[in-house]
Amino acid sequence: TNQRVAGALPLGCLLCKHPHLLTAPLILFCLITALCSFGIVHATNHSYDLEEKQARDAAVSAADGIAKQLSSASRAALSMAAVVRMNPNWSFLESNFEVLAKELFRQSYDEGNLSLEELALIPFGRVSLNYGLIHNHTTHTDLFSPDHVNVLGPYRSLAQRGLTLSGPIPLTNTEEKAFAARYPVFFPDTDEDESWGHPDNITHPTDCPGPPCYIPATREKFWGFIGVLVDAKPLQAGKNVHLERLLSDDLSYSLTTSFLAGSNAPGTLVSGGPNADKVTATADVDLPGSSWSLSVYDPRLSDILRLRKGLLALVVIVAFIKAVLLLLLLLSSKRASIYLQEQLVTNKLLQEEKESRETLLNRQLDLIACFEQSTKCTRNLSRSRNVIRRQSTLDQIAAARSAISGMTLSKEEDISVQELLAEGSFGRVYRGKWRAIDVAVKIIMLPGNMSGREKREKMIVWEAAISSSLVHPNVCQTYHY
Repeated sequence: TNQRVAGALPLGCLLCKHPHLLTAPLILFCLITALCSFGIVHATNHSYDLEEKQARDAAVSAADGIAKQLSSASRAALSMAAVVRMNPNWSFLESNFEVLAKELFRQSYDEGNLSLEELALIPFGRVSLNYGLIHNHTTHTDLFSPDHVNVLGPYRSLAQRGLTLSGPIPLTNTEEKAFAARYPVFFPDTDEDESWGHPDNITHPTDCPGPPCYIPATREKFWGFIGVLVDAKPLQAGKNVHLERLLSDDLSYSLTTSFLAGSNAPGTLVSGGPNADKVTATADVDLPGSSWSLSVYDPRLSDILRLRKGLLALVVIVAFIKAVLLLLLLLSSKRASIYLQEQLVTNKLLQEEKESRETLLNRQLDLIACFEQSTKCTRNLSRSRNVIRRQSTLDQIAAARSAISGMTLSKEEDISVQELLAEGSFGRVYRGKWRAIDVAVKIIMLPGNMSGREKREKMIVWEAAISSSLVHPNVCQTYHY
């Protein structure tokens, strides 16, 4: 019973008795997790870096494209500034301005860039001549007046001493907005009171008689601005080929500027896509005198990160399952080994019992052989009796009595038969004494005319021999026969 219980030992108890079996599954789990995780992280990092590079390249390309479009649209200011430098006289400019402006507008449309909204001559910071195809109006806005100086920032353009772009700024008498490009024109070696034939006889901007409008040391004087307005509506609506290309590539974007509606704080000019508030890569839009930034977000990067997490979780689960299977295999193998050892011990005990029974059987065979030898002796005696039958009957009777008396004395010399206890068909049981011990004496009596007498005698001897070898509390022990 103990062997069978040990053989059916539960795996949990077996693991408690042999905790070293956990070593191989733990090593397998760590090995699979480490190798697969390294491969997954390496592969996803490569994909992540590739997607990030593509997003960065797309942002840089779009930013460069937008900068070129705005710079190309503002190129009309540079062309008009070249004309002013050739002849700054107001009468010449007034008579030729409209022809020049129409040609510059035509060139702007032919290049297919952002729409040119207005071209203006701004001597001494006052809008004096302007031309626009859509909003054709006359205005005499003074950029240096207290009402406009902070919003339009003329001093910033003077400090830049080159083309500057600001906006979007609201247009006069309309709700639309436009990008304002201004180019300051300076003339060296000029008198401080030079007016270049201005009809209002103005010689300097409002509240700017000296530097930076006029530098006495170099006699450099500020003539005015060449102003250009570029329509901001298409860009603010996202109707731009570069921004649309970003959306077609499943990229979200956000275009911000530090000069939004006259504010000095960065703000969003236009955004597109479902995740415009997220950033993967940022590119600066290189514009003169203005700080613009284009942020791009690639949702595929989040997909790669989610894929990495899912694959890592799958690796951990698979590694855990394999480790558990290996542990079950080792536990089953250990249990089978224990069961085999117990079976070997059982087989050894059975072998010993078999040898004991074989020894007992050999003993019984020896008894049978002795009985057969006794039978042969009896037959020889019968032959001898036939030989000596010629003797007298009295001699035969005396010899028989003498033999029987000697046999009884030899067999019953230690046994004392007392009263009868029981009686059956072929024998009786008496109370007796054997070596001073109370015993039961069984005497078997076979009738003389019984058929198969010799066989019966062998069976009686066999019964006595077997019963003498049995030892059991429920079987009467045979001590002598």
